[in-house]
Amino acid sequence: MKMEIFAENPRGDDAVPSTTAVSVALTLGERVLNRQMQRPQAPDSGEYSSAPTRRRFLIAAGTGVSVTAAEIWLAASRVVPDDAMPAVDPDNPRNLKQYDPVYERAVRGLEAPLGFEDCARPVARANRGTAGRDRHAVAPVIDRFIIHHTGTTADQLDFLSRCNRRSSAPTFYLRHDGSVIELIRPGAKPSSTGADWNWRSVAVETLNETDAPEYAVTTAQMEELAQMVAWLATFDGKSLDGVPVSFAIDRDHVISHQETWSGTECPGPYLQSRLDDIVARAQQIFEENPSPRG
Repeated sequence: MKMEIFAENPRGDDAVPSTTAVSVALTLGERVLNRQMQRPQAPDSGEYSSAPTRRRFLIAAGTGVSVTAAEIWLAASRVVPDDAMPAVDPDNPRNLKQYDPVYERAVRGLEAPLGFEDCARPVARANRGTAGRDRHAVAPVIDRFIIHHTGTTADQLDFLSRCNRRSSAPTFYLRHDGSVIELIRPGAKPSSTGADWNWRSVAVETLNETDAPEYAVTTAQMEELAQMVAWLATFDGKSLDGVPVSFAIDRDHVISHQETWSGTECPGPYLQSRLDDIVARAQQIFEENPSPRG
């Protein structure tokens, strides 16, 4: 009688066979033993043969249990090949609904959930027609480009792709290599800077290359920030994703998070000290191509 028992292996490849499974194998072995002990033994002509003893059967059963336990362990320890696991898209780790990004240099457009009201019922687009904690009515406009930093060097796309604990959903996410993920459409009100600023801005979350105290970013990121500012300026006096734009490339319109609220040091000393450089580079890019590119 051959029996295969497969047990779950909740602790991973190093786990030992299930105690319950081995106990089951022992019990079944003993039942086989009892049936054999109760069966009458036919005498063999010409030679006397004693009936099988309980000790012999227990040894046999023990051997069977050992084999069964080994089979259980092997079954539980089977390694799933890498190609059998679904691959995680590094540019869309939460498998969000995608769209063609409005910002032409973005590598992906995602509909990240905006949890302004309730993370159990997030919305993909927030109305720019209200502002402040009292939600007073305003005329929708985009007139600020606000720069943030992540405060960490670890990739944050997974965090920003969900209705997270900070209700953080900037317009753009900027990685070390200068690649941009458009987390929400530019026409949607971001959740990034505060109720008095979200309604009138687009915001970028910049992944830091170094930690405190400088919170530096890469040269590629500096260039891409300037590219985004120049791109937004091409829509001045026009509409971007259904929202009127009133935007000039200067330090009144290109600001940092800490310039809207004294309670934060975002985007860190490195970026804060280089905002003028970003503006100057954006002006240069704009002069080379002042037409809308998105």
